[in-house]
Amino acid sequence: MTRGLGSDANPGDGDRVKIEVDLEGGVVMAVRVTASGCEVSTKAAAALARLARGRGRSEVLALGVAEVTGQIGPVDQGHDGCVLAAIGALRAAIVDAHMKAIA
Repeated sequence: MTRGLGSDANPGDGDRVKIEVDLEGGVVMAVRVTASGCEVSTKAAAALARLARGRGRSEVLALGVAEVTGQIGPVDQGHDGCVLAAIGALRAAIVDAHMKAIA
């Protein structure tokens, strides 16, 4: 099992998201989230954790705003950055785990 850590922020709203993933055979086995900021960013991070578990690395990297808002409901344009911060943190964690696995 390989662990990866990723983080991202949305300075416009003060959001900070840190996500840790465990990959085994290219599949996300576990996701841990630490998020602070607005309600949208914390909900988005939690939704991504649910969406990522049990999926392959490529599937997780393809998750986008539509999948997240499908879980948490629509967000106004002013909060797109909050969702994107959570997505960025998850993608960074996946890439980190992958790089450790092939090193």
